[in-house]
Order: sequence, then C-alpha cells, then structure tokens
Amino acid sequence: MKKLSNLVSYLSLILMATIVVSCDKKNYKGGEASPIINIELLRDLYKGSDLTLIPDVIYNAQHVGGVVISDYVEGNIPSNLLIIQSSRGYRGLRGIAINIGATEAAKYAPGDSVHVNIQNGVLKRINGILQVTGVDASKIQKVATNRSIIMTSASAVAVKNDPNTYESRLVTIYGSNFEPNIGVETLEGVKDLNDGSGDMQLYVSSNAIFKSEFLPYSANVTGILFGSTTGKMQIYPRKKADFVPTSIVVDPNIPLGPTPVVITALMCDPAGTDTNQEYIQFMATQDLDFRKTPFCVITTNNAGASNPNNEAPPRGWATGALRTYKFNITRGTAAKGTFFYVGGYKKINGSSSTDIAGTSNWAASKLYGSDKGDDDIGDITTNLLANSGNAAGVAIFKGTNVDINTIPIDVVIYAGNGTIFSAGPPAVGYAISDNDRYKRYNGATFQPFLNQGNNTGRYFTTITQGSINVLGGVFDVTQNKWTTARASNSLIALTNTSQVSEIETGTKITKLTY
Repeated sequence: MKKLSNLVSYLSLILMATIVVSCDKKNYKGGEASPIINIELLRDLYKGSDLTLIPDVIYNAQHVGGVVISDYVEGNIPSNLLIIQSSRGYRGLRGIAINIGATEAAKYAPGDSVHVNIQNGVLKRINGILQVTGVDASKIQKVATNRSIIMTSASAVAVKNDPNTYESRLVTIYGSNFEPNIGVETLEGVKDLNDGSGDMQLYVSSNAIFKSEFLPYSANVTGILFGSTTGKMQIYPRKKADFVPTSIVVDPNIPLGPTPVVITALMCDPAGTDTNQEYIQFMATQDLDFRKTPFCVITTNNAGASNPNNEAPPRGWATGALRTYKFNITRGTAAKGTFFYVGGYKKINGSSSTDIAGTSNWAASKLYGSDKGDDDIGDITTNLLANSGNAAGVAIFKGTNVDINTIPIDVVIYAGNGTIFSAGPPAVGYAISDNDRYKRYNGATFQPFLNQGNNTGRYFTTITQGSINVLGGVFDVTQNKWTTARASNSLIALTNTSQVSEIETGTKITKLTY
C-alpha cells in the first residue's frame, strides 16, 4: 500500500508539473512554439504601458490572426486601423486593432482572414484604443476572403465590468436610449447612451457619410467597441445600416390612464444561480415614453434573512435593505399592447440560456448582485424574487418618488405570509392597488395594505426552477378592469434555447381588449 501511495504521489507531481508548463506556455502546442499568438493572449500582455513585442514576450510567435471587421466605406471607422477578431483562445471571441496606416488598411474588406506579423511591433494605447503599432504592412498575409463575421450582443454593464473582453469586437447594443433634442440633433459627435443597464457612448465621426442623420430617442446600434479618453467605452457604427431606430413617438397630449401598465409574468427561479438572472415582465396598456412619464418598479422579499427583526416593513415599499429593491424606469418607450422587462442580465432562463436583449424591450436592467437599488432603496442581494417561503412580490408605480402611502399602479404578491402588516397605530405595510385580486376598500372599510382586511390573496404559490410564472388574464383598457382575472400557478417551462416568443405568445399570456 505504501508503494502504491508513493506511485500515486509521483504521478500526481508529474501531472501538476505538466499543468504548470502547459499554463505557462499558453502559445505552445505539442512542445513546439506556435507561430500564431491568439488575440486573447496578446491583449493580456498589455499592463498599462507600451510593450515591444519581441519574440520572448510573445512566446516566440510571429503572427496574430483573425477576421477583418473594419469597414471604411462610410467613413466612421478610424482609417488607419485594421480591426480583426478571432475566437481562437481560451475564453472566446476577442478583437485587436492593428495600426498599418490608411493606405494599407483600405486594401482589406470585412470578412478577409489575415495573418499579421507583429514581431517587434509595439502594443500601446493611442486615444484610448489598444493597438499594435510599427507593423510592416508587407508582412500581412490575406489567407481567405468572405469569411463569416461573428456579431454578439453586449450590454453597457457587461462592457463596463469587463472592457478588455469587448474592445475591438463587433457587437450590438440593443435598446440604446439617448437624451437628444429629438428631431434636431444629428448623429455626429459623441453621444451618451443607456441601454437600461448603464451608460456608454456613441461615436460618429465628422467624416461619416451618415453623420447628418437625426438622432432618434432609442435605437439598436451595431458597431465596433473602442476604448476612449472620456473614460467610457464607445461604439462606432460602421455604416448607416448599423443604426436602427426603435423608439415610438408618443402623443404628449394623451394623459396617463389609471392603469397604464400591468404585471404579466415573473421569473423567480431561473436555471442555475438566481443572482442577476431574475426578471419581471410587464405589458403597456397605452403608448409610453418613460423619459416624459417615468415609472419605478419595487420588488419585495420577506424571507427570514431579509427581515431579521420580524417586523412589518416600516416604510412600506420604500423600506429598502434586503426587504425591497427599486428600479427606476426613466428611458425608453413601450407601445400599447407590448411587453417590456425589468431585471438583471437579459437572459431568458439563467446565465447559460438565450440572450433576449435583441428580441425584447428592456426598460431597466440592473445587476442587483453587485449594485444597490435606485435611490438607495435596496441592498445588494443574490435573490431579488424569493423562490418560496414568506410573501414576495412586485409593485409598479407612476413616477420615482415612493413612500409608505404611495399607491401602486399594479401589485402582484405570491408565496406565503410573514410579518408584512401591522395595524399600529400607525398602520404600516405594503400599499396595494385596486386590481383583480386586491381592493383598497371593502365596502366602506378602508384597507390600503397587503394582509389588511380581505387583501390576503396570493397570485401563485408554486415556483419551479426553470419555469416562468405567467399571469395570463384579460384586461379591458376602455373599462380599466380585468374582465378575466389573472391565472394562479400557471407556468411555462423554459430551456437554455427557449426564445422570447414562448413567453410573449400563446394561450397563457395576458391579453388586452378595447
């Protein structure tokens, strides 16, 4: 047994040594130096100061390879930079800029596959953009043409948290909202944008042929991401077709109705971790422009850890800490009868599932696992919507100012009970709205809080991981009432490959009548 133990220890040491060598020589294959260094490894070499790419530094490689994504025809991509991207590496797609001058860069078209000899070039940042300079253009080899170009979606918060991963890649930022003088301001220049998860910038050069196009309220923007001197990542559309307006024009003379929004579904327990993956689905009952008529959404979680003092929420929906969490909705639009979403990452069923950023309307996206709620209502939490136990739920409000007496537009409460109301005096709890389950008056008796009087109902108690709780009912806009109450314990099972159509169409979803 001792000999066997010694043999196992010896083999373990050999295995560990092999792992160390293979990790140290990332660019080696079969014991020999690869002539190509992947873009991911090349980018990782940069530590904030100029770096000369001598053989020892780049593991004795010569070339970096990738597919060209730069397109100079409409004048918005820096004319001296050849931009390539490649998924060759350990962590997926990466991009890099090669400074070869305008004359040489113009010889390459999107879809060209190239090998670039970078030995003795210099890796540096110029005007915020990481690039390889000092490259001999004669040593660039075009090895193929018309290769497919990978375009991925990105969010402002993901880019902010990991800019090195996204820089010099072709991406689409969906639901980009601007703050322009609508119909007057043009695309030219640097414009702040917000996709509901954070801030970025749009860059359109004075040389771009589409610079005089008017800037819409919101758009889906495809382009190449670059670092900048402003401290924010900037997206450069390659052409006019990369900029697709998505906003609707809302008549400012039409006032908000009593119920401009209804709650239609909750993803309480996605596959895998709940952190930053939960979301709520809403439906607009009239055309909405959130810049002109802002809203806010507040969730509540009354689990024991969220309420260690076992007390009724002293400030109602505005209590904060781990009991309530707030999202302000101040950008974007939603057309009458369409769905919009509030939550974390824009995935349909957890971190490994379909990204639905480009196929759904996200009014607010916030990483509640690392960011506090808006207006300091809500601590960082791993569980926005409880999976079971005490009462949990969602309320949506007109405006962004909420106190204990603010009346919500709509409220959905699910699961169990817990200490959520105290008769006082003064009475404290979660304010409710008049909807298909709760009433602020029971005859002449005023009962404005959840669990007060007969406001004890729950929309559902069954929560299944990987399924979304849909609240299909029929809401009559003209009468401002539910003609068919929302369903209880109605679930749609989802997979990693599910599409947004599965939760926006079918017999289980909410319908409007007029």
